[in-house]
Amino acid sequence: MNDARDEIRARINLEDLVSEYVELKRAGRNFKALSPWTNERTPSFVVSPDKQIWHDFSSGKGGDIFGFIMEVEGMSFREALEFLARKAGVELKNYDSKQSAENAKRRKRLYGALSAAVHFYQHSLIRDKNALNYVFKDRKISKEIVTEFQIGYALTGRQTLTDYLIKKGFSRQEINAAGLLNRFGGDIFNGRMMIPLQDPSGSTIGFTGRILNDEPNSPKYLNTPQTMLYDKSRHVFGLSQAKQSIRKNNFVVVVEGNMDVIASHQVDVKNVVATAGTAITAQHLKSISKYTNDIRLCFDADAAGVNATERAIVLAQAVGADISIISLDQSAGAAKDPDELIQKDVELWQKSIANPKAAVDWVLDQYETRLDIKTATGKREFSTAALKLVQNLNDPVEKEHY
Repeated sequence: MNDARDEIRARINLEDLVSEYVELKRAGRNFKALSPWTNERTPSFVVSPDKQIWHDFSSGKGGDIFGFIMEVEGMSFREALEFLARKAGVELKNYDSKQSAENAKRRKRLYGALSAAVHFYQHSLIRDKNALNYVFKDRKISKEIVTEFQIGYALTGRQTLTDYLIKKGFSRQEINAAGLLNRFGGDIFNGRMMIPLQDPSGSTIGFTGRILNDEPNSPKYLNTPQTMLYDKSRHVFGLSQAKQSIRKNNFVVVVEGNMDVIASHQVDVKNVVATAGTAITAQHLKSISKYTNDIRLCFDADAAGVNATERAIVLAQAVGADISIISLDQSAGAAKDPDELIQKDVELWQKSIANPKAAVDWVLDQYETRLDIKTATGKREFSTAALKLVQNLNDPVEKEHY
C-alpha cells in the first residue's frame, strides 16, 4: 500500500489540492492562506511545495496530502486514500490484497447503484404532480434546497426502481446489498419523498423516505437498513452540506430530524446536522468533533430528551467535545421542533442557537422544574439525580463548580 501512497503523491501536488479549499498566496518559497479551521485574520496556514507538507499554526495541525484530506473532509485514512486515489486516477486494487480489492469493488458497485437511485428518484419527482405539490407547497422546500439535498420521489409500484437498476446493469444481489429491496424482493421505498443520506464527502450511502400522506399502518419515516456503506450509529445527516459552515462558525447544532436540518439550511443557517432519529452515539460525536468541539444539541425538553442529554454529556467527555443545549423559545407559541420554530420565526431560531446553555445546567433546570423541591421527597430526588450527574463529570474544575 505504500506504493499506492507514493503514486498518489507523485500525481497530486499539495498546493493544487489545498487551493481547492482555501485561497493560497505566494510567500517566498511557500504559500500562505487563512486557516480552514479557525476564524483568523492573519494567514497562519503554510504550504511547502518543496517538502509537500502543510502546517496550520492557529490549530497546531499539519501533515501531507492524506492528513489534509482527513482533517478538511473529516475522513479516516482509508477514506482519504480512496478519495485521493480517485482524484489521481490510481487503481488501489493493483496494490491491495485480494480481499481488500474485492471489498473495494463491492463498495464501488453499491455507490454506483445508490447514485443511479438518486437520479431515478429526482426524475420521478419531476414527473409526479402530487409529489411536487407535497415538496414545494406543503413542505415549502425551495428549488435550491431540493437541488442541494438531491431530494426526489419514490414512485408507487412494486419494483419500479429495481427494474430501472437492473436495466442499468446492477444485479438483484447488489440492489439488495445497497439497502434498496424489502424482504419480499420489491422496492423498499414506495410513495415517499426521498432524501439521500450522504457520507462527509457527499457520496450517497442510503436514503430516508418520508410518506406523503400520514397513514396509520405506515411509518412516517423509513430509513435504509444497515448496509456495507450505511451505519446509523455513525452517520450524521447533513454533514457534507454543513461542514464548511461549521468550520466558518466554529460550532455545530445537532437536531433530531432530517427535516429540521433542511428547514434550517433553507433560512441560511447551515451549520446544522442531525442524528436522524437515532440516539446520539460516541461515533456521531467523533465524526462531528473533527470539525468543531463546540457541539450544541437541540433536543426535546421531555424525559427522553433529558436522558439523551445526560448520555451525551458522558459521551462528549470521552471524545473531548463541549456540549451545550439549545432550548426552543416558547414565547412565540409552542414549537415542538426546529422545523416548526423556523416556520414561525426565523429570528427566534437564530437567537436560540446563539445562546446555548451549559448541558449540566440545562439538565438540572429540567429536574428542578419537574420535581417539587419544596418537599423533602422532591429535594431528595433532585439531590440524588444531580449528584449522579455531577459524579460522571471528568473535568475536576467543572465538577468542583457544581
